[in-house]
Amino acid sequence: MEWTVAEMQLLGKMPDKEAARRLGRSVPSVRTKRQKLRISSTTPWLRPWTREELRLVGKLPDAEVAQFTGHSEHAAASKRRELGLPKLEPKCRPWTKGEDALLKRFPNHVVARRTKRSVFGVRNRRSFLGLGDLFGRRPKWTRAEERLLGTAPDDEIARQLRRTQAAIQRRRVGLGIPVKSRTRHHWTRGEDALLGTMPDKELAARIGATLSAVRSRRDVKGVRAINPCVKWTTAEEKLLGIKPDAVLARKFRRTVLGVTLKRRALGIPAKSKIRHWTPEEISILGTMSDPKAARKLNRSLSSVEHKRRKSGIGSGFNRH
Repeated sequence: MEWTVAEMQLLGKMPDKEAARRLGRSVPSVRTKRQKLRISSTTPWLRPWTREELRLVGKLPDAEVAQFTGHSEHAAASKRRELGLPKLEPKCRPWTKGEDALLKRFPNHVVARRTKRSVFGVRNRRSFLGLGDLFGRRPKWTRAEERLLGTAPDDEIARQLRRTQAAIQRRRVGLGIPVKSRTRHHWTRGEDALLGTMPDKELAARIGATLSAVRSRRDVKGVRAINPCVKWTTAEEKLLGIKPDAVLARKFRRTVLGVTLKRRALGIPAKSKIRHWTPEEISILGTMSDPKAARKLNRSLSSVEHKRRKSGIGSGFNRH
């Protein structure tokens, strides 16, 4: 799964383990991506506390403070004792997937009422999940934001712009921008040119599309499929070994491997790229100038000169 700009912005701002948990990725994946971007690792126990983080100390249990800030639970307890604040026993229950889903659909006060939680707790949970204030007053759309529409699925754009998915969809539809689907493949001219040059299954794996998508695209373009299971005709078998396998593969609309295997199965040698000299051709050497002989034999001048010298034939027009 490709990394979004919003995901990469989290790297280095918290431990890799915490970033992996928030992004739903593995710790090695997060660590590798951070190192490729040359972002230094953070050390939670040495990172200074921000004002926003200090406001949570003593108001939430140490474990929740650690969860929200990225500091360890031990660091949260130490900071609380340093500030002379009493330990707060956990009174809230863990958030469920259903409750988290409500955060994307309703404002904080509605979620608080439905889940029987405090607005403060809902706001902290929303901030922890990186949802932002999705239901606050949003500024007007900028040209930079509108240029992002349709470049990725609506939910991903919503996370990048801190807007609701419904707002992204309304704006995109209003501007007449087609949706970017994760399942639908967007074909390029280069990919269209590959249709029919290889089996559909091979092309699907090469361009990252589904087999059905390749078949549908080929049907729309009116391109005949390469079917390696089609029986060989007598006329096709007679041409094997006369021309190179790659040429015959294009002519028969088969794979090169399929042509090669069939030729070998029939015991037919491959068409050699080396053109051997015949006795009739050798007899012409020395009877005329090398350039004229090269044109008559359809060979290169260097090939004619080399063969003549190797055969011990002089360069005169007449042989003695």
